[in-house]
Formats: sequence, C-alpha cells, structure tokens
Amino acid sequence: MIPRRALLATPLAAPALAQAPWPRRPITLIVPTAPGGATDVLGRVMAQSIGATLGATVVVENRGGAAGVIGTEQAAAANPDGHTIAVGMISTLTVNPHIYPRLRYDPLRDFAPIGLIAQVPMVLLAQKRLAEGGLAGFIARVRAAPDTITYGSAGAGSNVHIGMVAFLDAAGLKMVHVPYRGSGPMAIDLVAGTIDSGMTGTPTALPLVRDNRLAGLGSTAAARLAATPDVPAISEVIPGFEVMQWYGLVAPARTPPEIVARLHEATNIALADEQVRHRLADEGAIPDPRTAEEFRAFIAAELARWQVVVRRNNVRPND
Repeated sequence: MIPRRALLATPLAAPALAQAPWPRRPITLIVPTAPGGATDVLGRVMAQSIGATLGATVVVENRGGAAGVIGTEQAAAANPDGHTIAVGMISTLTVNPHIYPRLRYDPLRDFAPIGLIAQVPMVLLAQKRLAEGGLAGFIARVRAAPDTITYGSAGAGSNVHIGMVAFLDAAGLKMVHVPYRGSGPMAIDLVAGTIDSGMTGTPTALPLVRDNRLAGLGSTAAARLAATPDVPAISEVIPGFEVMQWYGLVAPARTPPEIVARLHEATNIALADEQVRHRLADEGAIPDPRTAEEFRAFIAAELARWQVVVRRNNVRPND
C-alpha cells in the first residue's frame, strides 16, 4: 500500500517538474572565433536581439582556436538544457569534419540546428601588379607560374581558405598558401605587399578596394555586388562558381525540441527586425532565415559538397 505521505507529495512534485521555467539563468552563446571578426559581430547582434525576445540575458563567449574546432567541440559537449548554444558556420560544420581526423563532434549527430542567420560573399584581392587584365589576366599569370604566386587566408580550413581552395579547384590553378591567424592580419600583410593575393569577406575587402589599396578581382557571389558594381562576379569568368560564407545557430543534440523551437522563433524575429538587418548589412551579411529542418538539410548538402573539394585538393590542417 502506498503511504499517505507519498500520495500527498506526488501531485505536487509532478507539475513543478513539468513547468520548470526556461531560461532559468543566462544563456551562453559560444562564438568559436576570436573577438572582433565578422563571426563575433554577427553573434553579438543576434545575442542581443534573442535575449530581448526571450526576456533573458544571452552572454557571448569567444572560444577561438584551431579554425573554430575548440569552441565547437565545447558546444557539442555542453549540457543540452537550452542554456548553451553556438554559432555554426561553413568551416566548423561542413569543412573541418573533412580536415581534422580526430574531431570530437559530428555536425549532424551532435547538434540540433536552430536556424541559418546569413550568408556573406567573399572577394578575391590582389596586388595591382597582378591585376592587369582583371580576373582573366590574374588566372593566366597564375597558370603560367604554378606554385609561385602566394595567397593568404585566415587559417587552414577557415571560411576564406576554403573559398580560395574552391576557386583554385574550379580554375585549375596552383598557388602557395600562407595561413594567418585571422583575416585581419592577412589583410595587413596583403596591403603591405608581403603576400600576392588573398580572399576575405566583404566587410574587410570592400574598404580596401574602395580606397584603391588593392585590386578587387572578383566576388564569390552569384552576381555582382551592389556595393561594388565594378568588381565582377567570379562566375563571369568561371560559369556557375559561387561560394558563400554562412553562419547559423545550433544547440547541443538532445536539447528539448520545445526549447529549440523557441530559439528558432527568436532567431527569425531578430532577422525580421530592421535594426538587426541594417547591422548585418554593415558586415556584408545577407539574412537567410530558414526552418530548422531546412537548415539541417543545408548543412548535409554543404558537408557533401566540401568533402569532394577537400579530398580532391588534399586540404590539411597545417597547409
């Protein structure tokens, strides 16, 4: 026979568990890069808006290192209670799994997609001495002198590195990769003439082109950018070429679906806000809201796409 005390306690305990509030404390948004870059800026913009919608504090924690591997591994291992989410991007979710053999996360198994935030075009930059004849002239020079002309990136496996690898693969070119610890240091050396060329996101690239410090040879978007109509799309020379950096939000797998749904709703509310869209535009980002299911399918498609490119070009962490 069940004791009377237990009968009295049971109906009181069950509703308390079922109605546990969320969030119960500040939400941590892991940004797997150093402070100050485009990923960090986008993460902070989204954190502020999502926090306002949920009536909660969203704290950004930068956990950079190893092309985003460190922070993304920590996000995958976090308690799936809805109090830890992360920025996931092209490098961490779809390129690194093919580069790092001992990666401690699977992008589809270990994360619950919340939603895609935005896509960002990149621009191929070069010293002016290499820019005569535009992109076609640059391609001809590189083809005539394989493995001699240098290009910089934000690090092996980074967003901009894989963009450059895709360009070289599509054009059938061979260049010397010079990895840096971020797009900022790479751009500084490129302006100084230490390296010959490089690819970086529009926020870093466009001021350098407008100030006539470097030649903008082509953007990775499907068509010319409104901000720089004189810079052609690479697809004008290599038909069908398009590579976009992209950023989204993910939670650890097994995060309760109802919490993921609320985070997804808050994300799309942010992307519909005019101030948020204006701030993203400042970073060259094009908002691209999708359902969580669509985001998962997008990640799967990008995984398959970059597996082919990485393996064909033998991309390694120390390249």
